[in-house]
Amino acid sequence: MRNDFTLHDTNTAPTASAEILNGVQEAWGFVPNLHRILAESPAALEAYSTLWGIAEKTGFTAQERNLAYLAIIYENECTYCMAGHSNLSRMAKVDPEEIAAIREGRPLADAKHEALRQFAAKVTTQRGVVSETDVAAFKAAGYDNRAVLDVLVLAATKLISNYANHLADTPNDAFMKGAEWTAPGRLKAVA
Repeated sequence: MRNDFTLHDTNTAPTASAEILNGVQEAWGFVPNLHRILAESPAALEAYSTLWGIAEKTGFTAQERNLAYLAIIYENECTYCMAGHSNLSRMAKVDPEEIAAIREGRPLADAKHEALRQFAAKVTTQRGVVSETDVAAFKAAGYDNRAVLDVLVLAATKLISNYANHLADTPNDAFMKGAEWTAPGRLKAVA
């Protein structure tokens, strides 16, 4: 880990974070290292946990949500989230070839899923400044304005986790074994 971050548990976390960590433990059966890092800031942990829950309410299917997350994670080069979401995507029954394609930076064979991948990637890399043509292509694939805005919910969720993992160099959790990932390496810290 970098920058002196602590992997908190309910005994070391601030009280407000400890309550959230208890809820994560109950829901998942363990507390991911990301949550343990975020626990340093009750506001950051609450924001991430809340956005995670809100993301479940988007109009996307579980498979689409996971594909968009993977596309965002790829662009943000978050090795921790790519490992975790690769396995979460498998659990959500995402086609293993689609998971592999996104991890490798390749297009998806399914046209609708590829449009989602491309749009989520552009929203991420271009910080939401996408062209009318980009939006029109996304809609032409079968999405609507709700989906355009729902991508923002997913991007905001991953912004917190991806950036926190970059800052802390969060160690992978045991369930990520076998899904490790090496980022393309386009992003570099500027001294």
